[in-house]
Amino acid sequence: PRTPGPRPQFAAAVSGIVMAVAALVIVAATYTVQLVYKDYYDCVSDSLTAPSREACEDLLPERLRPVLGEQE
Repeated sequence: PRTPGPRPQFAAAVSGIVMAVAALVIVAATYTVQLVYKDYYDCVSDSLTAPSREACEDLLPERLRPVLGEQE
């Protein structure tokens, strides 16, 4: 006799829900960053030269410049 336990379908459903929530959190975080730092992204897209693109980093907080700023 088998002991009753969680069915494989239940485990797959739970892991699918967890992965879907994780994907939604990543998408929401990406859009939030783009919305909050819209001035920076607009400045970079409007800049015509490399020095003007580098000047856009002044719009970012000091801690985010290595992450979001131009990579040298």
